[in-house]
Amino acid sequence: MFSLFKTTKKLKISDDSGFLAIVNSDTYKSFVDEDWQLNQLMQHFIDEMNNKNIIFWATGNQSNWTVSFVDKPDNKKAFREFTSTITVTDEKLYLTNYDDLTMSAQFEDTKIPAKHNSDLIIKLENGLYNLTILQLFDPEDYDYEADGKTNFEIVMQRTEKETEKINKIYWWTE
Repeated sequence: MFSLFKTTKKLKISDDSGFLAIVNSDTYKSFVDEDWQLNQLMQHFIDEMNNKNIIFWATGNQSNWTVSFVDKPDNKKAFREFTSTITVTDEKLYLTNYDDLTMSAQFEDTKIPAKHNSDLIIKLENGLYNLTILQLFDPEDYDYEADGKTNFEIVMQRTEKETEKINKIYWWTE
């Protein structure tokens, strides 16, 4: 097994809506409709996840998150986790948030990454990857302080076997 990173890569992202995503900006079809509805947008995310262009999940609340990208688990205790498949075609993926995704869903000329988040990049060799997203806190713990901690760990492993198709947004209960 080869190492994806010489050191753990940590990125910080603002989340004002309770959703994060990892996107292949080269293949992700961002535009939905100028007047999209929530159920239409969520179905779009599900379809694009099944096409292996995005991994989208609910965080349980809003904050400024620190996301750690690793090639093997750090054996931290996760509150919850899931694994999903994404394809890398342009040697990079982007970490993004719901606000940027909704802007690109509404306006055809707005793409991911948004300019202010264009530095939230993970460089990888092209190929198929299984990403395991570990949430390292309980979103119902109202005393939890996100600052100064790794909030999500994302284990990125090259694969030839993709995960099963999905029919709902990870961890979204509405």
